[in-house]
Amino acid sequence: MPNGDAKHAYATQPQSDRQCEALCGWPVLDPRIEREFEKPAKRWLSGHRGIDLTAQAGTVIVAPQAGIIRFAGKVAEKDVVSMRHSNGVISTFEPATTTLTVGAAVTQGQFIGTVGGASDHCTGQCLHWGLKRGEDDYLDPQRYAGNQKIVLKPL
Repeated sequence: MPNGDAKHAYATQPQSDRQCEALCGWPVLDPRIEREFEKPAKRWLSGHRGIDLTAQAGTVIVAPQAGIIRFAGKVAEKDVVSMRHSNGVISTFEPATTTLTVGAAVTQGQFIGTVGGASDHCTGQCLHWGLKRGEDDYLDPQRYAGNQKIVLKPL
């Protein structure tokens, strides 16, 4: 587990563009997207229900929003950590491990785990971050974490 300083290293990431603040923070420092979100046309079709962020084993993962640890363990032999945010949206991280227990409350930017463990997704080169609202409404994490400039356009 990282030392105490690393646990809070990302909580005060400066916003490079203060025009509009993001709804979520990024779960890793210096986020680089390896693979973007691809919502399937129908809920049962294939797609990429999240984004893959460049991350090596041992990379610190922080809470993108305040919430509660919902799950920490194996899903189909993959190491997964998920958390429920106050708005009901669930963040899921893979491969990820944590020493936090289910039910632990965390604040935005707080250490929640590290990249690592079993996965067939990125073969040790990324962190998959998924966002889900309800049973099968998958959201694009980049739209919630990236700052967006909102402008009015003439008619």
